[in-house]
Amino acid sequence: MSRDTTPLERQLKNFISDGTPPEIIARYESLPERAQKSDFGRFDNNVVVLDTETTGFSLAHDELTQIAAARVENGEIVDWFVTFVNPGKPIPEDVAHLTDIHDEDVADAPSASEALADLAAFVGDAVVVAHNAEFDRNFTTKHPTGYPLLENTWVDSLDLSRIALPRMKSHRLIDLVKAFGAPRSTHRADEDVAATCALLRILLAAVEAMPTMLLREIASMAEPNDWPTVVVFKYFAERAVETSEEKPLPFSLRTLRRERVGKTDLRPLVDADEIAADPGRSLLLPTADAVAQAFTAEGVVGSLYEEYEQRGEQVAMAEAVRNAFARSRNLMVEAGTGVGKSMAYLLPAAIIARDNGINVGVATKTNALLDQLVYHELPALSEELGADLTYAALKGFSHYPCLHKVERLVVEGPGMRTVGKEQKPQAPALAALLSFVEQTAYDDIDGLKIDYRTLPRWMITTTSHDCLRRKCPFFGTSCFVHGSRRKAEAANIVVTNHSLLFCDLAADGGLLPPIRYWVVDEAHSAESEARRAFSLELAEEDILSLARRVASEEPRRNVFVRAEHTVVMPGNESSTTLFYGLTGKARRAGAEFGEAAQAFCKALPDLFFYDTNKRSKGYETVDLWLNDEIRHGSLFQNIARLGRAMAERAEKMVTVCQELVGYLEDIEGAAVIQREIASIAMEMKEIIQNVEVICTQCPERYVYAASLSRKTDRPQNKLEALLVSVGETLNETLYARTHSVVYASATLTVDGSFNSFSQAMGLNESEFSVADELLLASSYDFDNQMVVYVVNDMPEPNDPSYLGALQRLLIDAHRAQNGSMLTLFTNRREMEKCFEEVQPALKGDDLRVVCQKWGVSVKGLRDDFLADEHLSLFALKSFWEGFDAPGATLKGVVIPKLPFSKPTDPLSCERAARDDAAWRRYVLPAAVLETKQAAGRLIRKADDRGILILADKRLITKGYGKTFLRSLPSQNIRFLSAAQIVDEIAARR
Repeated sequence: MSRDTTPLERQLKNFISDGTPPEIIARYESLPERAQKSDFGRFDNNVVVLDTETTGFSLAHDELTQIAAARVENGEIVDWFVTFVNPGKPIPEDVAHLTDIHDEDVADAPSASEALADLAAFVGDAVVVAHNAEFDRNFTTKHPTGYPLLENTWVDSLDLSRIALPRMKSHRLIDLVKAFGAPRSTHRADEDVAATCALLRILLAAVEAMPTMLLREIASMAEPNDWPTVVVFKYFAERAVETSEEKPLPFSLRTLRRERVGKTDLRPLVDADEIAADPGRSLLLPTADAVAQAFTAEGVVGSLYEEYEQRGEQVAMAEAVRNAFARSRNLMVEAGTGVGKSMAYLLPAAIIARDNGINVGVATKTNALLDQLVYHELPALSEELGADLTYAALKGFSHYPCLHKVERLVVEGPGMRTVGKEQKPQAPALAALLSFVEQTAYDDIDGLKIDYRTLPRWMITTTSHDCLRRKCPFFGTSCFVHGSRRKAEAANIVVTNHSLLFCDLAADGGLLPPIRYWVVDEAHSAESEARRAFSLELAEEDILSLARRVASEEPRRNVFVRAEHTVVMPGNESSTTLFYGLTGKARRAGAEFGEAAQAFCKALPDLFFYDTNKRSKGYETVDLWLNDEIRHGSLFQNIARLGRAMAERAEKMVTVCQELVGYLEDIEGAAVIQREIASIAMEMKEIIQNVEVICTQCPERYVYAASLSRKTDRPQNKLEALLVSVGETLNETLYARTHSVVYASATLTVDGSFNSFSQAMGLNESEFSVADELLLASSYDFDNQMVVYVVNDMPEPNDPSYLGALQRLLIDAHRAQNGSMLTLFTNRREMEKCFEEVQPALKGDDLRVVCQKWGVSVKGLRDDFLADEHLSLFALKSFWEGFDAPGATLKGVVIPKLPFSKPTDPLSCERAARDDAAWRRYVLPAAVLETKQAAGRLIRKADDRGILILADKRLITKGYGKTFLRSLPSQNIRFLSAAQIVDEIAARR
């Protein structure tokens, strides 16, 4: 094991989530010293820290391979128990690689029964501590000789870290020990135990440092039989009360929030429309010289970097953004990798927003870029420009905890929840959530590590429909959602995501402040996100969920039954009679809606009749284009009839819900149930609207589709109305309401032209959508840094011999490159067939290849790829863009097939039916941009080097091949046979 000698403060901050309040960071930094000085009483004596290694994760099919345990007294290891275990079966290769435990290590080791008998004797009656204790407890008590360990108290250090340290980016053992400078583990049980021992006192110190009020609440959430780790919180809560001279206060979520955010005075900034409407005012703008000066070594931007070199492309982009804002024009910018586009738009946007006291919005596709802007680039820029530059991040409702719902969970108390076939406690997840609330101002819960199986997000978040707003006791700056929105209203730069930007337009405003100047970064994805926001759907899952809320006989599900049980009416008998008359009417209308909803949803699978594509039979989900012929056929007409019947019942529901909402307006204590009924009315209105469009009117601005699932374990079928032209709608909404929209990306052009993007986004179609163009080459020397190989002897992709040729190419290329390759597939089956052949072939060369199989964590694959310089990866869509692996971790990218959309894609089918040139106008540009994105994974820094292998012969045999090749960032393109390419790769190493 090794110990990190980096100064703790700097080291620890790298592992704490961005946006963590300074006082919480200071609390975390104080823990090592606190751990050294504190007396932790019963947890300082008779404690055994334990870890196991196994052949896999299945309790039914896998076995132990190693057990390690250490007895700890006062923070020191005083005795060890370590043994290999013979699992009676081979250790899988990936497990052996991870743990460094091989078949020969365990060949002569004791059996599990023998080892567990010795372990039980070693542990005795000690408290057992393990990281993810449930796993170790299950495997060590799987055999009868381990049964005595069931009597011990098990403390989960993973629970302790998630609850006491919710602002850590990761709670993996290896990351925690790195963060706090403890000895690092290597996935062997003995080293993991040593690491956990070093970490344990820090975790105990972290629990001790929690507010007493919160400690007491967590301690009361469960008993040790349901959640053994609660003993730690009970001990420290009791000790805190005993040592305090003040009377303990009852738990109050409002007090917790008040102490964290206080009463912040956040006043909205000026709407830029007011400046435009005032003849005596005009927008204050930095001069072109001032913008250029900012990008010199002595300027604002130059001061942010140690070795800054002015890039002409970056200055040109900054000046173009400034001019677009000044002239109230839109702008499309393609800025190649290395230009520094984010700072190129942030600098002029920040100065204009600050000097005019207005909001400027920045919308990103990925959270990674959003966080980069809000927590790194904007703070640095603010420091140089002055503290009066303000900025804030803003996401949708579902990204933030709803304190009203959380408080209700606290009052009701966490219980047990069925997960699979087991009952699991909600207490650990709720405890971690409360701790997060205590340690957080307005950050979202996207990075919160809790078990969402026991505490699903819908239980702790709300929607725009369901939010109580001013009737909620947390409304205002205490609320995560509305506090974040007020912060955004008062911020010069508001950073959000594409989804919220376009959802705000679709909702006709109200989700975002009135922002008139926008920068849409990662704009190559904007069209698809806008289409998603403006589309309509009749989703089986949503319809049946709504039906349960109004038609179920269970009081906890049926909102009207709950209203009868929870609303306390005034003593007036006539009022009570009227109320129950209304709820009775609502229950009858709900039952009728439920029947109609069931009938509609039951008919949706009938559309499988139109799935004539034999290739789709093996897929779980089918996307079906509902053309005119299908929509006029008897099957769809029956579904449409059932849809209209459902809409008629929904109209009755709207009427009775509105009557109930009005009646409950002045009833004390009825706000929650009133809002829920109002929310149901709004959802019913959506169904009515969507049925009208999809089943009755069928306007031509939409393409109609059905998404059908062959799986019957959960409702997933739906009908959709997708916008054919996003641009037309954007002209009516975005451009009509804004002064300037800047679209920026490294991939907007096809063969040097912005035409396809401009048409897709509706630019230059009205007086509001007039747009300028700026095409900036990369600041990197791509021709020298990237070699593009086009394989000229590959069979065509539809040739039966293609797959075998591809498999041979991949094997030989990986050997020649010695790994570090990313192969990007368009088809899961093809990927898995290649993996089945390539992985065993490379095993003898000691080269590892992993595959993005069903259920495998994308983040886990990314982390593994970045951690192992020679690891290679077979991956799908999620790796085609937004995946950065600079340096030696990625030396080559292989694209087996050009990423054309499926011929059966409903939008492509509709476009083809309307336009003979649709394929070249829409499908080809989309595939070119996606290929450019994939190529961009290779060169992320000025000193990166790598190869791009294109194995699709259509690049040579089809006329459109030149369009792909001319659009690539590197024009160092070589047409060679597979054998020649392999020889060149080997020679380059």
